[in-house]
Amino acid sequence: MTDTPAAAPADLGALVSRHPVANRTRWINAAWTLPIGALGFWLGLQGLLRDGASNGGESLGLALGFGVCGLAIGLSQAVRALRGGDGEYFEVRAHGLVHGNARGLKGRWTWAQIATITLRARSGAVGPHAHRFGHDYRCVLGLADGGRVRIDGLAVGASTLGNAVIDRCPDARLLDPEAWTRRAGGWLLLGAALCVGGVVAMVRYISAHPDGERVTVDSYGRTGHEFVPGADDTTVMLLALGIGGCALGAAVLLALFVHGRVRRRP
Repeated sequence: MTDTPAAAPADLGALVSRHPVANRTRWINAAWTLPIGALGFWLGLQGLLRDGASNGGESLGLALGFGVCGLAIGLSQAVRALRGGDGEYFEVRAHGLVHGNARGLKGRWTWAQIATITLRARSGAVGPHAHRFGHDYRCVLGLADGGRVRIDGLAVGASTLGNAVIDRCPDARLLDPEAWTRRAGGWLLLGAALCVGGVVAMVRYISAHPDGERVTVDSYGRTGHEFVPGADDTTVMLLALGIGGCALGAAVLLALFVHGRVRRRP
């Protein structure tokens, strides 16, 4: 692909800067997080189906939560890579922004069409893992027609791109994406506690319904052994999904609460 793509609208003016997006990194991320997530979920589910959470229920719940988290991250990376396409890029033009890929333009907007800019604050050093997933930078542009354009750290020179948009859109409202976590701190803690309670309740339910035998004595005094099934496999599988979802929910809600407290004072 050439450095300057064709078909850019003439009314957006001359090219100021070009920012390719590393979608190949997203595919690599998905390629290793999806198998790890699937393995963690499968191991946790098999443990629950085999042992009924009678041994190591907390560990099995953790494995399920880890698996769900890995699957969610991998699917998110794959979806973003698919939506961006091969050769995804952003271009800052004199009078607007261009978003495209190797197959053509995905969107073009004048600076006046950008109504809001949501920029996540940054403090301290950013680790390599955050950069690998594009979490070291995030800027969401809200368009006047209701659409959104997302820029993350996998765009080359992402902060330069975001700053260029801010400088050229003085009338756009700057929004704080983390303000709601500070306002909803107590509710986030309550939600995390409810998720933990849900995990405990579901694990205890599975533990309380193991397969077993019931001894019966008939009228002639003969002793018999009757198999008594515990929770059926479908119920255990649904509970396992619930355990994984609640474990992931508790971790996310707690992380949001801590994040809101840390960012209370910029």
